[in-house]
Amino acid sequence: MLAWIVATAIHVLVLYSFYLDNFNLALTDGVIFDGIFALLGLSLWYIVGYGKTSQKNLINSIINQITSWIVVLFVWIGLALLVVNVFSENREYIVFVNSSIPWRVISGTFYYFILVLIYYLIIYYRNLNEKQLNEEKLRGMIRETELKLLKSQINPHFLFNSLNSISSLTISDPKRAREMIIKLSDYLRYTVSADKDRLLPLEKEIGNAKRYLEIEKVRFGEKLQFRFEIDPQCNHQLIPPMILQPLYENTIKHGVYESSEPIEVQTSCTKYGNHFGIVIRNNFDPEALPKKGTGTGLGNIRERLGLIYGNRELLKTEKKKTAFIVQLMIPINES
Repeated sequence: MLAWIVATAIHVLVLYSFYLDNFNLALTDGVIFDGIFALLGLSLWYIVGYGKTSQKNLINSIINQITSWIVVLFVWIGLALLVVNVFSENREYIVFVNSSIPWRVISGTFYYFILVLIYYLIIYYRNLNEKQLNEEKLRGMIRETELKLLKSQINPHFLFNSLNSISSLTISDPKRAREMIIKLSDYLRYTVSADKDRLLPLEKEIGNAKRYLEIEKVRFGEKLQFRFEIDPQCNHQLIPPMILQPLYENTIKHGVYESSEPIEVQTSCTKYGNHFGIVIRNNFDPEALPKKGTGTGLGNIRERLGLIYGNRELLKTEKKKTAFIVQLMIPINES
């Protein structure tokens, strides 16, 4: 409406300055011709909006636009002349209108293609926004699928190891086997419920890590020791479910399993500005024959960190002479 008011004002100003000495006639002319075209211009939205433009039907689109252009000009000039002849009693003005039809055709053509261009730009902008929304939705679905896939690779690995341990204990120590089954049941109950949430408080993850180590302690006895030093400020910080699990599995696999001496797993957490750091440290026997791993556990963690936080470098590992250290930096979720 503002654009049409500006166009009408320019129309009136040009007529009054160069063609008509009567301002009222110039104003009447502008209101009649521009007002009618503004109403007809609304119908162009349906012609543009519901017409499909592509390389295959480009010729048909051009033909349709030319046809609608001719029809709109014909109807516009016809309606405007009808209104002028019916309501105007100024014969000089009527003669002026009839003689100015060629110029009306030029101005009408300009109006027509400006409106069509604006409508195409609106449609393009809407389609672009819709495409971006669909792409974002698709990326979100892919991201969720990848997260679920990475998490699904963790549970079967641990379950396989635990069932093997229980199978061995059923013969040598049935009581410890029953104890391990109960702890495994609690552990799996947590993992099933944890899948429903993307992020969980650290204290729940630590509690689940303790259950895991207790399960393994049934298997390894005094050979496995563990200690937790968690800053109270870290307890309620959010962390992806089961992201610590591969770290403890690696500790058991490459530390406890290969060593003939007791192995202590130390877990600490400290808040650092807008991050909180989780450090898992374990000693190992440097003389033991190292067992080559596939790197799946650490790779899964980095992939999940990249998907959730956009940074795969939040996980760092360091191997010293008799100790293996893993540091996991998690951004603090202020919400």
